[in-house]
Amino acid sequence: MSIERLLGGIALGLAIVALLGWLLFRRMKLDWFGSHLRELPVNRLWHLLAARFLRMAAVGFLIDLVLGGSMSRPLVLLFAFLFGLCGPVVLLMRHRPPFQRVLFVAPIIFILYGIALLHRRGVDLPPSSAAAAYRFDALSIFAMFLASAFATTKHINTEGALQLRAENELEAARAVQQVLIPDEIPSVPGFKIESSYQPAGEVGGDFFQILPLIGGGVLVVIGDVSGKGMPAAMTVSLLIGTLRTLAHYTSSPGEILAAMNRRMLVRSKDGFTTCLVLRADPDGTLTIANAGHISPYCDGEELTIESGFPLGLLAQSTYEEAQAELKPGAQITLLTDGVVEARTTTGELFGFARTQTWSRKSAEQILEAARAFGQDDDITVVTLALAGGKP
Repeated sequence: MSIERLLGGIALGLAIVALLGWLLFRRMKLDWFGSHLRELPVNRLWHLLAARFLRMAAVGFLIDLVLGGSMSRPLVLLFAFLFGLCGPVVLLMRHRPPFQRVLFVAPIIFILYGIALLHRRGVDLPPSSAAAAYRFDALSIFAMFLASAFATTKHINTEGALQLRAENELEAARAVQQVLIPDEIPSVPGFKIESSYQPAGEVGGDFFQILPLIGGGVLVVIGDVSGKGMPAAMTVSLLIGTLRTLAHYTSSPGEILAAMNRRMLVRSKDGFTTCLVLRADPDGTLTIANAGHISPYCDGEELTIESGFPLGLLAQSTYEEAQAELKPGAQITLLTDGVVEARTTTGELFGFARTQTWSRKSAEQILEAARAFGQDDDITVVTLALAGGKP
C-alpha cells in the first residue's frame, strides 16, 4: 500500500469519527451543537454555515502551498473538505467555553497537518509540477474566499431583510396599539377616572377601555393578552372592536365577557386573555365580572369576586357577576399583573401585600412605584372614584 493511500485513509477515518461523534451527541441529546442557532431561519443558517465552511476549506489549499505543492490533488481536496468542516463545528459550538472548542477542533487540525508533513517527506517535485500545484492552490484559495464572500453577503442580506420586516411589523403593531389605548380619559359625569399605562417593551399585551353609558354610569374594561408584538396587538384590536359593538346592546359585564370569549375561540391560536369588566352606576353601585384577571381593590381591600376561565380557553365558560358599592371618598383600583410581578434584581416580587397598600394611591403613583421596584411586564392601572369624593 502506498503512503498516499495510507494517509488518505487516515484523513478519511478522521472525518468518519467526527461524523459518528456528532451523531452520538445528537442521539444522547447533549446540548453541544446548535442550541443558539435553532431560532434562525433555515436559509440564513445555511448561508452562515456555508461561509464558515468555505473560509476554513481554503486552509487545506494553503497547507499544500506551504509544503511546496507536494500533496496530490485528491489529498488536497480531502484536506480542504476536512478543514472546511471545522468552520461550521466551531460556529455550532460557539455557546460552549473556548477550551472545549479548542479541544474538539485542535487535534483534528494538528493531525491533518502532521499527515501533510509525513506526506511531504522525501518528495522532490519537478519545477513544472510545483508551478502547476501552486496555480491550482492559488486559484482554489481565491475561489473559496470569493464563494465565502458571496455566502456572507447572502447571509447579511437575509438578516437585513428579516430585521426590516421585524421593524415594519413592530411599527404596525405600535400604530395599532396607539389607536386602541386611550390617549385621554373620557369625561363621565359623577366620576373621577385616572389611568396609567406603561408597556415593558415596544408593544405590550395590556389593554383598557373606558366607555360612558348612555343612561349614566361607565363601563371600565381592563385585560392582558398573552404574547407580544403584532399578534398581541391584533388580538387586542379584535377584543376592543367586539367590546365597543357589545356596549351598544348590553351593559352586563357577564354577558360582555361571554361574547368576547366566543369571539376569541374563533380567532385565537393557543393564546388566551385575562379580562375584567366593571360597570359603575351613577349611585355608586358596581357590577363586576372577571375572566381570570387580578381582582380589583376597593378602599384598599381586595374584592372577593368569582373568577371564570380566561377568554379563549373554554367554549362553555360563564361569568358570574358580583355586586359592590363605591362609597364617597373610596376608590376602586383595577390593574394588571405587571404591578404584582414587578421584581428587583435579586428576584424579590412587588407582591400582593405591597399592591394592596399602594392601591389607595393614584394610578400614576402605583405605576411609578412598580416601575421603580423593577418592571418586568406591561403595567396598566385604572382608578375610579365618585366625583367630589376624596380618593
